[in-house]
Amino acid sequence: MGMMTRRALYEGDTGVSPVHDDTHVDTYVDANRRLSDAQQSDNLRTFMGAAARHSGGTVTDRMHLRITRDIAEGFAAHSGQGGATKTQVWEWITQHASPTYSVEAFESRWEVFESERLIRPHRSKKHQQRHSFHPLGTVFLMICDRLESRGGIDELIDLLDRTQELLDRDHPDREAVAHNIVFCQWVFQTFAVQLAALVVDGSLQELMEDQWQYRHQDLDQRILRLNHEVNRHFPKDVDLAHKAIAMVEAEQRYAHWAAQAVLRVLDRAGTTLDFDVLSAEEYLDAARNAPPEQLAEAGLALVADAPQVWLDAGAVVDALEAFVPRHRVRYRPPLPEGSPDRDPFGAVAERAVRERARRERAADRMLLEQDRAEMTEELRRSRWPRAVRLLTDLILLDADPHAPYRVEMGTELIIDREAWVTHLHPVTVHRTNTPAVLPPPVPVATEQGDEEP
Repeated sequence: MGMMTRRALYEGDTGVSPVHDDTHVDTYVDANRRLSDAQQSDNLRTFMGAAARHSGGTVTDRMHLRITRDIAEGFAAHSGQGGATKTQVWEWITQHASPTYSVEAFESRWEVFESERLIRPHRSKKHQQRHSFHPLGTVFLMICDRLESRGGIDELIDLLDRTQELLDRDHPDREAVAHNIVFCQWVFQTFAVQLAALVVDGSLQELMEDQWQYRHQDLDQRILRLNHEVNRHFPKDVDLAHKAIAMVEAEQRYAHWAAQAVLRVLDRAGTTLDFDVLSAEEYLDAARNAPPEQLAEAGLALVADAPQVWLDAGAVVDALEAFVPRHRVRYRPPLPEGSPDRDPFGAVAERAVRERARRERAADRMLLEQDRAEMTEELRRSRWPRAVRLLTDLILLDADPHAPYRVEMGTELIIDREAWVTHLHPVTVHRTNTPAVLPPPVPVATEQGDEEP
């Protein structure tokens, strides 16, 4: 990947802290990116050096920081019990933290924390076994967590936000605002000096590590807004206005050297084809969101030989002669498996057999071992629903070629306004001989769902 490609990946709308000159470079911020172990140890040593008692008195081994974090989590796990003993904390660490250090290292750090009053007795009583972890220890761990990805720029942003909160009040404290502005100016100047030294004398690896620590989104917008609010709240305060302008100039110098660091990394990486300049997340973001023209620039600096064709004319002729068009072969689908549910078609057939048997039994009761029975009076005495059902059953028996019954209906019309059935024809049931056509057997469903005669 050439230098222009990396420059294109750095530039875009998702950048931070634009530079106020002709070296404008926007940089992508990866919140999940972590510095190397060596850079984290260097940041921790430098950060703790401000409070060191003597040379070499700071902790540089990140294992000590791991022990501190485990001890803090062990105390947090026993917070509901009013503190914890040393044994309880070590047991929790061995069960949940999987420590890679010995119990001697744990006890050594415990003694240091007791001497520095980071671990204190829970109550002021003799032979007190329970201890508590001071809240400032957790604050230290949070700061160390930021130092793993930043070199202090987050604290500067926090100071700018606190200054902005002072100016958002109805009556801002002028002295507090002035103090914060001067301190921000000094921090920007310190960062700028460090970046300038890296750009001039630092190696490519140092630039790649350090320039990630000085990135933050909308840094220049925060500075410009802060300067505007100072002029709005203190329009006649010339001294405070000069301090705000000096802070803006310091931020511009810092942004200039931050951009120079990025440009130097791009220039050097473009000639060495070093793919470690960007993180895996940034390459993935570029592949998804960058324009195709910028992605195509990745191959401008690559040189490749044309591939050799391992195929001659004879092989092509043989392949054409052996070619056979493909035919789709359709296979019969597998038979469906038997279902434990009741066959619906079989249920319909069974219901029809039961209805025919019911109608035949009703006809036998009407005939009473006779071959002929008059049903007119029976129908006249019946209520309308029963009369309709009885007449319907007789008609269905007459229509069934397999039933030995016939129904004869006269042409006379009987009208009785007082009866349930007001209009009726004479109805006679006859028993006939055995039907010539035998009824078909009831279909039986097999396991495959087919019907067998």
